[in-house]
Amino acid sequence: MNRAQIEKNLEKLVQEISQEDFIYKLLLAYGTPKATVTLLKKGKKNLSKRDDQIILKKKLFFQEAMDQDLHALIDTLEKDTHTHRHDPRFIVVTDYKTLLAVDTKAKDTLDIKLEEINKYPFFFGPWAKIEKNTHHNEQEADVKAAEKMAKIYDEILKGNHLETQEDLHSLNMGVS
Repeated sequence: MNRAQIEKNLEKLVQEISQEDFIYKLLLAYGTPKATVTLLKKGKKNLSKRDDQIILKKKLFFQEAMDQDLHALIDTLEKDTHTHRHDPRFIVVTDYKTLLAVDTKAKDTLDIKLEEINKYPFFFGPWAKIEKNTHHNEQEADVKAAEKMAKIYDEILKGNHLETQEDLHSLNMGVS
């Protein structure tokens, strides 16, 4: 899954937000296999026994909370050893108006209106094997330039049929 496709998927997601399948569409937006999401919906992959939670091993601890303080809830979940039992990369809580999330590895947080999730396409990037930039000393312009270059690279790959590792290496090195 490339960055451009993730952004496109998130644009579609914010146009069709529904409580019943929001978290499933979010997982799909980042390339989680449809079979995994189907099993999760049926409860076969969901490690939680609660109706308001979804736990997907090494990926997600999700809880909807309609009448609770989301900030207090996510703080409690982040400190609770039960939450971390299946080593989720992300802890996510929502009332379907606001979304709070914690990246348990990068120690990064997200606190947004749900319909703005498309403005943060790389927060959940690790689900698509796109890790966040952890170089805190880089200038913001450098980071944005690198992200734009990555998009250009993805578009070049999409528009050109590279048959060998040598072709890919030549692209990476700027050799023609």
